[in-house]
Amino acid sequence: AHHEMRMTPIVHIRDVAGDVVMVESGAILEYLLARFGADSGLRPREDAPEFPAYLQFLHFAEGTALAKIFQDVAERRLAKARAKAGLPAPAAPKLPGLAGSRSGAQRVMHFAENTLAARPYFAGAQFTAADIMMHFALKIGGPIAAGAEFDTRALLRGARDHLAAFPMVRAFLQRVAARPAFQRAMQRTMPNGPPPM
Repeated sequence: AHHEMRMTPIVHIRDVAGDVVMVESGAILEYLLARFGADSGLRPREDAPEFPAYLQFLHFAEGTALAKIFQDVAERRLAKARAKAGLPAPAAPKLPGLAGSRSGAQRVMHFAENTLAARPYFAGAQFTAADIMMHFALKIGGPIAAGAEFDTRALLRGARDHLAAFPMVRAFLQRVAARPAFQRAMQRTMPNGPPPM
């Protein structure tokens, strides 16, 4: 009822400028930080050395990471449908080097793993909004990179451990889940677990 896109997340804020209704996770976070969280620590100062990494991962999460992850899901489903119909698999172009030996989700997960091997959070030593954005992509990306079927309820609940190859990502997800604000958000928004697809 709040937005014609009928998607989540949606925020509806009664602001001094009137009602603000927004979709798009990154834009919502940027608005909330600009409007209410200037001193929250969730956004590095523009002259801080962490600022470029912050911006990169704030936008990488949904701009590239989830696109690569869901491309893998779509390609697997298409391959199964083609096989069921008796059609041959199309020859996929092979990327050069290491990228050619990994799926999109695997490349995302290795990039995250390597980043988190150098620092505890995506922008640096402190938790930021970039970590909020990356959390969901990694929660979904780990299982897809490991070859799991896309089942939102199982993936979000961590029904199976798909992060054996990504211990730094696992530790990051555990740090985020241990945050009191994360626990409050999950209790408020998903007290019965994620909705079925």
